[in-house]
Amino acid sequence: MRERSLRAYHRWVFGVALLTGVGLAGGEAWGQAQPSPASWNTPEALTLLARGQAARLQTVNDGTLTSYEALTEGHIYFYVDTEDGEQALIRVDQVAVELYWQAPDIVRQRIVGERSETRLPVRDFRYYLDRLTLVQYGFEDEIQVGQGMDVANVPHPLAPPPAGDAARYPYDVQLGEAVILRLPGEPEPLAVRELRIRPRDPSLPGFVGSLFLSERDAQVVRMAFTFTPASYVDRRTDWIRVSLDYGLWEGRYWLPNRQELEVRREIPELDLGIGTVIRAVLRVGGYDLNTPIPASIFAAPPVTQYPREMRAAFPFQEGLYGAMERDGVGQIQLDVDPRRLREEASRLMANRPATGLAPLRLHLPDVSSLIRADPSRGVSVGLGASWRPQGTLRIRGRGGISVTTGRPEGSLLLDGLRPRDRPIDVTLALNERMDRSARPAGPGLLSSLGTLAVGESFRSPWRKTGLLIETRFDPARDARLQVSAGLARHQAEPLIWTTPPLGSDRKENRPPPEVRDAVIGEVGAQIEWIRTAPLTLPGRVTLRAGSRALVDQKDAALQLRADARWNVTSEDQRGDLGLTLYGGTVAGQAFPQLHATLGGPGTLPGLPFAARVSPHWGLLVFEASRELGTPWVRARVAADAGWADDGHGHTAGLRGGVGLVYDILRIEGARIVSGFGTEHGWRLVIGVHPLWWPYL
Repeated sequence: MRERSLRAYHRWVFGVALLTGVGLAGGEAWGQAQPSPASWNTPEALTLLARGQAARLQTVNDGTLTSYEALTEGHIYFYVDTEDGEQALIRVDQVAVELYWQAPDIVRQRIVGERSETRLPVRDFRYYLDRLTLVQYGFEDEIQVGQGMDVANVPHPLAPPPAGDAARYPYDVQLGEAVILRLPGEPEPLAVRELRIRPRDPSLPGFVGSLFLSERDAQVVRMAFTFTPASYVDRRTDWIRVSLDYGLWEGRYWLPNRQELEVRREIPELDLGIGTVIRAVLRVGGYDLNTPIPASIFAAPPVTQYPREMRAAFPFQEGLYGAMERDGVGQIQLDVDPRRLREEASRLMANRPATGLAPLRLHLPDVSSLIRADPSRGVSVGLGASWRPQGTLRIRGRGGISVTTGRPEGSLLLDGLRPRDRPIDVTLALNERMDRSARPAGPGLLSSLGTLAVGESFRSPWRKTGLLIETRFDPARDARLQVSAGLARHQAEPLIWTTPPLGSDRKENRPPPEVRDAVIGEVGAQIEWIRTAPLTLPGRVTLRAGSRALVDQKDAALQLRADARWNVTSEDQRGDLGLTLYGGTVAGQAFPQLHATLGGPGTLPGLPFAARVSPHWGLLVFEASRELGTPWVRARVAADAGWADDGHGHTAGLRGGVGLVYDILRIEGARIVSGFGTEHGWRLVIGVHPLWWPYL
């Protein structure tokens, strides 16, 4: 089946990270020469446009290039994409394609290598050809993506205007940055000029982005663009981004060098904050210019392929997973803020939302928010809606009620406010569930099941009603800083179910945690830093640190929290090793809701949930896993050690078990082996992969 047959998959996986900045040929350096002017359709911009349109009609200016052949190699990634930038690989493909060109305009491509592997359950399917093969000459006069099933009817900005009438040209143009391009082997730097393109009528199919043209001959050096929402054929499409880069050969031929295509999709009727992305990254090399090409090559169809066995046996230059780090897949993305990229496209489209999804959709913060069970609220139901009125602004609202107590709950989020180009989110909450666990214990769905069956919600709940304002900064390429301030009423959540409704009446629910009931002001900050580990230590290092201060009319307290994680994945993606250190401390004892709980899933699984409570705590977690010959079964082992300033000293435990169905479902046995809690024996822990917790 082709990609359009993936609708069923989207309904259960709830699913393109955004395009990162791309250089031109290898070793190039870009330098800014002057700022961009602000006006559109100036004589200078229109002159450069006309030169680019004329240059596009001929492959090279001097006509000395008669043919060439080259080899394209690349990867196609299909992955889950969350709003926080975290990714989970579903499938990876690797492809090799022989490229043939002959003057004046004959192109043939032959797929000679192809292999793939799945990392999450998905039906087998075939990609559209433009994921696997190279786009020649920056598309035809009418741009299509996905063989017209993704994007159709988009006029190329360098195509002649309809009927040669300049007044009917569909775009406005603006001169952007002047860039100095330094290429290895070239004696002089080359001047390149950006030409920004926006549609005159954003309600029609159109190109939104930039062309980079050589000032010497107006040849295309780079294209980076997206599309107006009217361009998208598939109603699941959030956005599509394309980048085409060209390299200079023999000082005069701009030939394809790198191609990136990203397609992000979501469930069209439901906003869950998660989607899927197809990212295809192709690189071209090994050019052989003016070489005789057999006539049989051009007698074949435009795209052909070797038999499956021959494609699988192709000697690729790198491994199936060898380019993931370079292509920015399988990690948390901090260097690109999706909100900023959306804002730029929206600005060029007269402040219209830069998405192909419907402006109004149903919204669920997570699946369990539709119906949930909790010892303090009984059964609650809720539903929400998401609306994009303009630009990057998104309004998410949710309302609900406890069927048992009649207490209402809800939230309203204004996401994407950008005064002075600084993203700001505003949240209004009514009886919002809060938790003081040192680490999350699992998704809301498992919490509800635990409440009903065994009398354990795996939460330390209290509630908050008030206002919170958040903004984000990017102090470095691989860092993200978030600052917040708010005012809210904090209240305890008394128990209404003392025993589990569906389980044994001999087990009593834990009493609710102590909470200072007051109107409290709050300020906080959190910084996240992610980078590849030093050469002496393979893998990836993630550092997070945060502070949170609470103050009311009488008292104040400050909480500091931090975690450091090192993880490494085997080259074949079948094994993982991770070591994480968590810690926190509170200065001031006036607000017990700042104290952390340890014990149970997420912290010390061998202990009962929230067995330890302290303002000062630390936790060390070691985890290792390996597939047992199939992605359906994965062996898991782990060790946990924790400390809390509650008079009981340390706790250390071991656990082991299996991950099933691509490690989505986890079944483990856990036991405390040292320190506090050794009397509890073995405990069964059933959970799911942490990636899915926010959505379940």
